[in-house]
Amino acid sequence: MATSRLSTLVRQGRRHVALTVLGAAALATLVPRGVPNLGAKDRSTALASALASQGLVLTADDVAWIDPPRGVWGALGAKSRAVVRAAPAQGEPNDLFLVHAELSPEGVLLDVGGAYNLTETSGADESRPAVRGERLAYVSSPLIAGSHPTVHVFDLSGQALATEGWTRVERLQNALTNAQETGQLGGIGKRTFTLGESEGEGAAQEQEAEAKEGEAPARDVRCALEEAGLVVRDGGREARVPLDGPATLPAWLSHESGEIARPGNVVTWSVDRVRDVIGDEAMQTIKAVAFAGLEVVMRQKESMGGEQAAADAIAEDLGQTTLEAPTRTMPTDPEIGWPPVPLEPWITPALPGEGQWNAQDKDPFIRRIEGLPPAFVTTYMRPDRSRKTTRVFIVVWDPRQVELHMMAGTVEPKGATGEAGPGLIPRDPAVLERVVAASNAGFQALHGEFGMMADGVVYLPPKPYGATVAVLRDGSTAFGSWPEDQSIPPNVLSYRQNMTVMVLDEKFNPYNRTWWGGTPPGWADKTHTVRTGICLTKEKFVAYFYGADLGPEGLAQAMIQTRCSYGIALDMNAGHSGLEFYKVAPEGEMDPLGRPLQYDWESEGTVSGIDGWKFRGRRFIRGMGLMNFPRYIKREARDFFYMTLRNVLPGAGLAPVAQPPVDGEGQWRVKGLPQHGFPYALATTELRIDAARPDRKARVVKIDPRTVMAGKTTGQSAGKTVAVLDAGAADAGAASLWASAGAFAIGAEPPVEGAIRLATGSPNAAVAAAAVGVNDKDGMLLYVELVTPEGASAADAKALDTLLKNAGCSTRLLLGKPLALALGGDTDLAGAAVHPPQGPTAVRLTRADAPGGRRILEDTPIVPMSTWYPLQQKRIRYFKKPQKDPAEGGAN
Repeated sequence: MATSRLSTLVRQGRRHVALTVLGAAALATLVPRGVPNLGAKDRSTALASALASQGLVLTADDVAWIDPPRGVWGALGAKSRAVVRAAPAQGEPNDLFLVHAELSPEGVLLDVGGAYNLTETSGADESRPAVRGERLAYVSSPLIAGSHPTVHVFDLSGQALATEGWTRVERLQNALTNAQETGQLGGIGKRTFTLGESEGEGAAQEQEAEAKEGEAPARDVRCALEEAGLVVRDGGREARVPLDGPATLPAWLSHESGEIARPGNVVTWSVDRVRDVIGDEAMQTIKAVAFAGLEVVMRQKESMGGEQAAADAIAEDLGQTTLEAPTRTMPTDPEIGWPPVPLEPWITPALPGEGQWNAQDKDPFIRRIEGLPPAFVTTYMRPDRSRKTTRVFIVVWDPRQVELHMMAGTVEPKGATGEAGPGLIPRDPAVLERVVAASNAGFQALHGEFGMMADGVVYLPPKPYGATVAVLRDGSTAFGSWPEDQSIPPNVLSYRQNMTVMVLDEKFNPYNRTWWGGTPPGWADKTHTVRTGICLTKEKFVAYFYGADLGPEGLAQAMIQTRCSYGIALDMNAGHSGLEFYKVAPEGEMDPLGRPLQYDWESEGTVSGIDGWKFRGRRFIRGMGLMNFPRYIKREARDFFYMTLRNVLPGAGLAPVAQPPVDGEGQWRVKGLPQHGFPYALATTELRIDAARPDRKARVVKIDPRTVMAGKTTGQSAGKTVAVLDAGAADAGAASLWASAGAFAIGAEPPVEGAIRLATGSPNAAVAAAAVGVNDKDGMLLYVELVTPEGASAADAKALDTLLKNAGCSTRLLLGKPLALALGGDTDLAGAAVHPPQGPTAVRLTRADAPGGRRILEDTPIVPMSTWYPLQQKRIRYFKKPQKDPAEGGAN
């Protein structure tokens, strides 16, 4: 009973804190940001002088008035707005400010009410804006290598909000945020246009190399506003973009609408609003004191509840009545090394299920690849022997099956160059149908400006010695500490950093960091709050960690128990942090759940931004509180990770043609084949190809282009042989099957230089004994041959072609005779021993390294705090240029 009363007290206390912070946030929006009036000659000169007294660097020519003098209304206090280009300090690049001022009826400056920085780009220089009515346009020239110029259009009449589904509280939150950030309840509409490479091969790189340190590259980008459109000029090319309707953009110009994401929950939103007024250090102090008080209460609660309190709390978080062990264990497949072996508990005796994997193979909220073990397993761990109720929930995935992606939010990270992210999982059916999960990423830019690049767009440059998770261009998920050289290796597509590495080779804090985000600088970081992390395990799997009442040592211990070789602390605090599972499908293809939803942690709905798609989602655990759920399937203000299933073998089987199907017909076989690793390189099956002629059977082999490399058998190859085939004679002008790095293609000419021909045929041959096709969705090669090719007929050609068409191959070739194909170099598709093909047309497919999890930047040294701390404390304004040879020092 005492424990129950104490829990109620804690919940009520948190509600009172939330209401107090909300009230403070509302008052914060009313705090004026005024600067004194210096009473100068004309209003532009007067305004420039007034702002200069506050440390801004500008001239009267940098002032553009939006509103004329208000006449008698001005005398009664009505404000006139001006947009001002100014540098926050001498020698720094320019930002744009919106200033609210009082003018006399004659236009004399009477007072300056507030100056709001609209751009805050720490790594770009803003041009003087073009102004037309309530619209303004300007060019943001980046000072960071690898970034592109952007053109921005602001609509000062307010945001065009798509607020369908927003609550009244969320609309109020948005209005108050607007008032605090712009002085206008309606806010400002924003659109961004990003320019690609400038004209001429390599011109952009040459211009960057010639620019002086800290100066914008000398690229001539300009913009202007017409009555209903924007004009963008980049050297000798020009684009005219309608702003009031649909527009077709040239290939060198891309567009981001600036659609607003829903606000976060009231508590986290209120903290941000108050922080904007009192400063981050003061807010960190308030939070540290509050968490310290809560820590006392939680320890008292634990002492009253004993061991059973831990079991009850974990069961409640998992949505169980009593804590249960996994219903069954899935042994590790020795061929693929997955799932991982169970974890060793840190606290003994262990609770039911502690450290034991729950295989997510029958979860209706998680999509899986047919024919493979589930890609996700989950468990929990108690990592703090002094606080046995402290628990961390862990989800581990196989990065050979699951690809990590990074998405910049519409607000965070606050980009150094002015680019804002879409904040939205791409509304591409090829992506949506493979989405499985999404989670928080790192700290907001305010707390360290740690680097982020997403899909080649640099939002924040990398910080030296920053703990980094990256996506390589081959799709691999990679972990490492960034070196002091801030150039970005060419094989890195995306990266996200946060502080220094937390766990390296199963050891805590090699860089001796003292601050992990929970306290003001200089305080001992013992704060227990929501913390999250991500790591690469020594088995090269990826793990995500979530704890609701956790200190940094506890998070690190959970990583160590999970056998992490490289662990990164991610974002923290309730409402900012969590993971959600998703299944997304066209409306008619979503299987019914078969039971009512549990709305506190499960959801279903339509996918915004694309017609006819639905999602089903759930939180990682039921006790993941204060999340704006479902969060990441919608447009999001903060950056996040999302995960998709890879295209790997075996996948769904081929639909049987003849009915009823015989046992195993059309189902892929992967065992006993020359795979030489995982993901699998090939799969085989057999099936009847003609319902009218059930005696006509075919053998099929499916090959993943990401797992093999093609080369002539006459050349040297150290790789293990997956298959050897004879491409046969080439026929000038005829269509052929080609293999290149990571891809198969069909065409009359090689798709890329160096492509290897595998077969030549015809898409409309009258008679065929075999056929090849390339699947449109996953790029897999399908080769099918008759079991008895003797007497092949036109009916066989039609049946083979139809089989490949129904399997998703829009490009197909019919072959007059089967290929001489030896799996592993010594076995045909029937399983008989054969000699491999020889001669100038023979081709060997050898095993290639497929995307997965790996370490990068392993040469980065462990250095003392006196070396890494000053470098990470620097703001973004160090404007490093790439090295002459960007391949040097590249990722491993």
